[in-house]
Amino acid sequence: MVSDAVEENGHESKTKVFISYSRKDIAFADRLDAALRVRGFEPLIDRTDIYAFEEWWKRVEDLIVRADTIIFVLSPDAVKPATVALKEVAFAASLNKRFAPIVFRQVPDKDIPEALARLNFIFFDDPAQFEQSADKLAEALNTDISWIRQHTEFGEQARRWAQAKGPSGLLLRSPVLEQAERWIASRPPGAPTPTDEMQTFIRRSRQGATRRRNILTGSLAAGLVLALVLAGLAYWQRGVAVEQRDIATRNFMVAQDAAERLVSEVAQQVRNMRGVRSATVHKILEAGRQTYDELAALAPGDLGLQRSRLAMLNAFGESYLTVADFEKAHNAYRSGLAIVERLRPEERSDAQWQHEISILYNNLGNVFMAEGKLDQALETYHRALAITQEVFTGSQWQRDLWLSFSNVGNALKAQGKLEEALNAYREGLMTLPKEEYRGMMTHEEMTRDSRDRAASYNNVGSVLLALGRLDEALKEYDSARESVDTLGILFVDSDTQTQYFLSISDEGRGDVFAAKGKLDEAVKNYRHALPAREYLVNSDPTNTRWQTALAAIHGKLATAYERQGLVSDAAKELNAAAEVLRELSKSSARLVLDGLKSPSTEQWDNERLRYEREITRLQGKQQVRRR
Repeated sequence: MVSDAVEENGHESKTKVFISYSRKDIAFADRLDAALRVRGFEPLIDRTDIYAFEEWWKRVEDLIVRADTIIFVLSPDAVKPATVALKEVAFAASLNKRFAPIVFRQVPDKDIPEALARLNFIFFDDPAQFEQSADKLAEALNTDISWIRQHTEFGEQARRWAQAKGPSGLLLRSPVLEQAERWIASRPPGAPTPTDEMQTFIRRSRQGATRRRNILTGSLAAGLVLALVLAGLAYWQRGVAVEQRDIATRNFMVAQDAAERLVSEVAQQVRNMRGVRSATVHKILEAGRQTYDELAALAPGDLGLQRSRLAMLNAFGESYLTVADFEKAHNAYRSGLAIVERLRPEERSDAQWQHEISILYNNLGNVFMAEGKLDQALETYHRALAITQEVFTGSQWQRDLWLSFSNVGNALKAQGKLEEALNAYREGLMTLPKEEYRGMMTHEEMTRDSRDRAASYNNVGSVLLALGRLDEALKEYDSARESVDTLGILFVDSDTQTQYFLSISDEGRGDVFAAKGKLDEAVKNYRHALPAREYLVNSDPTNTRWQTALAAIHGKLATAYERQGLVSDAAKELNAAAEVLRELSKSSARLVLDGLKSPSTEQWDNERLRYEREITRLQGKQQVRRR
């Protein structure tokens, strides 16, 4: 599906308009066709003079279905009973298409089709004023065009689904489903209502998504508990007769390995599940944790099992952090630290243990960062870095080292220590694999490496921008985009992190151009970042970082538009930013209902109030201009 009027090749798609007219007015229709093309539209017009064949009418229907707006050329010939033009109007009205009636030759009011009579007309009855009338028509066609285009897109999909007798395979899935629901809720005044067919299509899509989510939730919890029970059973078998111990030990190792992999997979799946309430996340993870704790209690001296438990706690803490439940994330990491403290010095120095401990400290630092406790975050990140530097042996812990340097840089940048942050980011970048080794990577390794490079270049660019070194910053942002463009990853549902880094690159480029006063380029890059941010929010509505990032883009667009003198556009962007922050506050309230600790909403509310004050100021500006 084409979203936000951008085609797969990255170019903005043209607004499609169907011209309905009498064949006696074909000379005027041809002139109108040419005028609309010059103004950037894609007219859809049927010039066939033979109407007897069923294939012809089916082609006309297809053109009307594809069109965003139907232009009806009013003339006495066009409104005669049983004309093709009236048949086209009737079909378009059944699809709730938007009409743009234009008067070529005057028609008595009683003869105007009911679907058009209540609308405003644009007059083309004076040939000398044709170009001015065409400009007015173009302005009307562009009104609320983003919403209208989605009306066309969802209408086409609903029609295909209905004609195919409603198969589940044609239903919408995330994130397009959330986009459709937001689209219905945001219908502009005067825009055509979604048809019953479209509303049924979207409602059935939601029912299907809910059914799939419930099945996945149940299977994740059941699968996790089953694997852990099998591991416990295998451990119990280790106490049987000597001749059976070797078999039982092998069974235990296999079951333990399966349980460990499933724990990690479940935690990742829970982070990626869309629309799942925080209480459900807690229920699934705690079921696995309790079973695993019981298994670990059977073998307190089994280092492999304890290390697996630490990996589980790391994964669970990340999942809690994703849904902004900082208290439970802290609890998971504290339990992990308790395991570490019970280790003997020689056990703790083991490289595998050091690896898990460094992950633990990095994750704990992330919680402190999310809470705004920058000093504690920096101290914790430094611990992770020191551990990783001590055990670093080439490529084995290469990414751990990169991650620790990046996290230290993040904390330093948040503290305003820009030169130190720049050094940390650049050191992290130097730890990534050399270019000559990339040819030997698997696709998964290449994707991760490209994503890590994009993050590093974006981080370096952000610091250079803050230091006022604009040209250097622009090069870094360009390098970030180049590092992932080679993979051809565009809106891949499973690769949200790549989408986030691409949007950061576009936002950074926009910031650079805004600082240089090149506002057209700034707006262009901000708008490039916008679809990715909307995609991310739709893909995971619980991710507060992505929601605040979306609000920030709208805010920056508003600033750029106002500097260009486009006050109305600036007000629209501020309204969009304020709405995102309102949704954040609602999400926070839902966390409380789920029985979970809610993050402070004070910052979001303050930012929303600032946007609302700016909206009021801009409205005052608009009123002064009208006077």
